[in-house]
Parts: sequence; C-alpha cells; structure tokens
Amino acid sequence: MRHPYVLATILLFAADAAAQRLNVYDPAGPGFLELTAPTTLVPPGSPPIAVYPPVPPLPAPPPGIGVGDSSFNSVTGLNWYTNGLLITSMPTPMYPPLAPPMPPVPVPPAVLGIIGGPVTGMAIDPIAGILWLVSAPGIVVGVGAVPALPIVVPPFPAPLPGIPVTGLDWDGMTGTLRSVNAAGMVATFFPGGALAAALIPFPMPLPGMPMDVAIDKSGYLNAAMVRPIYVLVGPMIVDVTLPFPFPIPSGATPMAMGLAFHPYPAASPPFGVCACPGLALAQGTTGPMTSGNLGFALTVSGLPPGTLSLFAFDFVFNPAFPLVNTVGCGLGFFFASPTLVSSAAFAGPGGTAVHPLPLFVPPGFGPIYTQTGTLCPADPAGFVLTPMRQIRVCGV
Repeated sequence: MRHPYVLATILLFAADAAAQRLNVYDPAGPGFLELTAPTTLVPPGSPPIAVYPPVPPLPAPPPGIGVGDSSFNSVTGLNWYTNGLLITSMPTPMYPPLAPPMPPVPVPPAVLGIIGGPVTGMAIDPIAGILWLVSAPGIVVGVGAVPALPIVVPPFPAPLPGIPVTGLDWDGMTGTLRSVNAAGMVATFFPGGALAAALIPFPMPLPGMPMDVAIDKSGYLNAAMVRPIYVLVGPMIVDVTLPFPFPIPSGATPMAMGLAFHPYPAASPPFGVCACPGLALAQGTTGPMTSGNLGFALTVSGLPPGTLSLFAFDFVFNPAFPLVNTVGCGLGFFFASPTLVSSAAFAGPGGTAVHPLPLFVPPGFGPIYTQTGTLCPADPAGFVLTPMRQIRVCGV
C-alpha cells in the first residue's frame, strides 16, 4: 500500500485521454443532460449518464434565433442558464456546490440595449467572476456574475460574419472566448475582439440549427492534434475541428440551447456502480475535477460504516476487464504494472469512503485510471469492484 500523493508522479507521465463530460441544456425537453464525450473508455453516442430538471425553471424564451444558453462554473460547480431575459444558476446533482446559486435575475435593460436583444450566448469566467453575454448581432459584454449584473468589460464585436450569433464559451486555459453563428462557423478571440485563431467553418451539412459551442478543457488533443471544439446542432454534438467528424447524439430535443464542458470523471461502464446484492453502492466526487481544487476527492457511498475500500490507480488500464469474482465489474488493472499504486479508506458513519486527491497540478495532466474494491458479503470472494474511472485535471 503506497501513499496517495505518489499519484502526482503518475500524473506527470500519463498519456492522453479525451473530454470527460458535456452538459446539454434543453429546457424544452428533459432539462439538463450529462453526456460522456468520446473517450478511451466509453464509445461515442452513449446515452445520457444523468438527466435532471432546471431548478428553478425559467419561462420560455422570447422569439429569436438562438435565444437562451447555459454555462458551467468549474470552480463552484454551478450550472448557469438563461432564457435570454433572465439569468440564474443551480447546483449539479453530482456533488455539493462550493457557492450558493444565484436566484433568477433580469438582464438589465442597459445590457440588453448594448448587445442588441435577448441573450443568445453566455459563458462564465469563474476565476475573474465575469459572465460574458452576447446577442444575435454579435456584440459581447462582460458583466459581474452577481445579481446586479454590472458591466465590468465594455462591449465589443465578436469577429464573426453578420449571421446571427447563437452561442458563446470561455476557455480559461488560453484566456479566450469562442462564439458560433447560425451557419455553424466558430470564432476564437480574445476579450476585446481580436481573433486568436482562424475561423472554423462547420465541416459537414448542418443537421439542424447550431445553438452553442464548448471547448474541451482537459487538454486532450484529438485526431487532428487540436483540442476538440464541440458545437451543439439540433439533437447532435459535432467536433468541428475534425475534417470528417462523427456526430454524437445528445439525447436532447432539436430545441436544446446550451452546451458546456463539465470536468467530471468518465467511467466505464458509464452508469451507476456494478452491483453487490444488498448494497446500494454509488461513486462520485466532492467537487469539479479542476486544477487547483485541493479539496477534490473520490467517493464510494452506500457502504456499511467502517467498511474497508481499496482505491487503486495507474496510468494504464486493462481493456479486457477480466472478471475476478462473481459480481460487480471486471478488473481494469494489470497486477504486474510497475506504476500501480493503491490506498485504503474506511467508510464513515454515513457509509461513504473518501479518498482525497488534491489537484495541485496544471490543467492537462492525466489521465490516470482508478477503480475501487470494497467488501461484498454476497460474493463468494467477499468483494466487489466498481467501474473504472478516468481522472484528467481540467482547466476552467
């Protein structure tokens, strides 16, 4: 058994992985949908891992192309969303928020006048506390992420052709914004409007109306050797940086209006925890999987108090997942791996075992793969294994 902080060494030598989760905002359908983006563990097109309603719900958006959007604060763990005229936030059900949500507040008339109409794109910079807003004419303004929504960055035009702008995203790893228009063209630019990269045209016939854009914040490089940039278009998500992309079904309706990157571990299998009869096991985290989150930890809950759990980590995994007992998941590790490390934790009075994993390394480190074994009286071998989780330190 080795100290968990040895994992910092593993992070420094880990190979590439893909985005963890994408969060789709679909108020005309089920609400929020959590999807696993293409990864080495879960194939593209897997159904939503979690679906939950927006609380509070907002009224239907006013008429207009691309009205409404969502964003994700990867420091506090809050979903931000708007119907174009009201803005609010709510926690993700994946873990407790690190700040209180903001109740619905109206976008000030002065802000609506500056951007030229209802909000069609919204992106949060969680470090500076800036909420970037844009409307169809393509005028961007930065407001404080507080109920008064005061203007903190003067307006400037997004560097896109004159087709209505429908979505916006913030990338803290490069200090840039991204916008998408109704033709699916994506612009990457600095605050103030200077282009940071060439415009990206939509790489295939449009399967619907492009509504939002989100960049992969894990540092992963795709087959084109760039970070994926996902566009929500109709009920599909497309990485527009690929010349021949594979559209990912989102599970949302064609009216979905928001897309955001969620720094949360991918898992295989993606749903729940491999069952131990008699125990209602679940695994999770204590917060976003973001660089600088020193309180980040992995959890396994639904255990009898005092139950021993063994958390194992490596930067390689066994894709065969051989079954080594009779219940639960197969083993995802190679026993002979020289970089395999493990650590024990015991379930507290509430039945949750917690493994601290402070993320003190920069964005892009990873992935490491982790799997937990815990006692299972219903199994002849006496234990059960959870799904394999993929950890990659993300930016904001």
